[in-house]
Amino acid sequence: MIYFAKRKGDVMMKFNLHTHSKYSLDADKDINEIINLGFNNDISYLSITDHNTCDAYFDIDKNEISGKGTVIYGMEADALINNVTYDILCYGFDVNKVNYWAKEQYGTVESRQTTIYKKLEELCENLGIKLDKTTPFNSKEEYAHAAIFRMLESNEENRKFLKEYNINNINDLYRRSTMDTEFPLYLDMSIVWPRIEKLREVIHNNGGKIFLAHPYRYIKDKNIDDLLNSCAPYIDGIEIYNEPKAFEEVEYLYQYAKNNNLLVSVGSDFHGNERHNKLEIENFPKEMQKDIENWLNEINGKIEF
Repeated sequence: MIYFAKRKGDVMMKFNLHTHSKYSLDADKDINEIINLGFNNDISYLSITDHNTCDAYFDIDKNEISGKGTVIYGMEADALINNVTYDILCYGFDVNKVNYWAKEQYGTVESRQTTIYKKLEELCENLGIKLDKTTPFNSKEEYAHAAIFRMLESNEENRKFLKEYNINNINDLYRRSTMDTEFPLYLDMSIVWPRIEKLREVIHNNGGKIFLAHPYRYIKDKNIDDLLNSCAPYIDGIEIYNEPKAFEEVEYLYQYAKNNNLLVSVGSDFHGNERHNKLEIENFPKEMQKDIENWLNEINGKIEF
């Protein structure tokens, strides 16, 4: 049985395959700074996985990089599986071709968040739900769902609505409620996201692999096996570590991947802010490390420093 612990013979984790630069709306660091932070913290394999863009990679200045290691081209892309939005980590692809496609598919952060906000605003108006727009939505600084949640929380009537549907935070509104066809504010996210089949085709055709990010983040009202089984046919692997609530979660995801011939990845979801400010990851058993290193060594989309 593989377990997550500091056992004799284990070495420091060498991978962080889920980080974000300033090209993600909720992150603030330059890619060169992230690479240096990673390499200086003994991370040998690092990937910057910004939301629906690879733009950060074109800012890399090798003269600014002081350490040694490998950067894996990456992106965290939104895609639909059975009409539900999932975060899909993409790795090891032709960065020029994939970034060109991403710009065509996703547009800018501001354009897609504006599209989402306007649709949610329209749904609220149709239901007679009044939004507090004292602080207007700013697509350059805030996610659309975050703005709607903020505006809904502004008065007692709306708070009753949120309580009725057990919506306690932004994640509840985004991950669970607006993706539920029975919810009054259901939003068909195909207005901005591609289906998983299209994303997989693009990444595979350009030499990369796709992984389901942070599986436990989606399961508030779902069974983890049901969720994994619904996603497994479309993906190459699973992110087994991302802010786990218990080490048993990591172990469970690892065993599921092994049993279903899926690859595994790990990351801290680093954003540089208060919540996601950690680049280092705890020690992992050598078996897990070896499984990750094997597929990383096989892919071509990477930079050696």
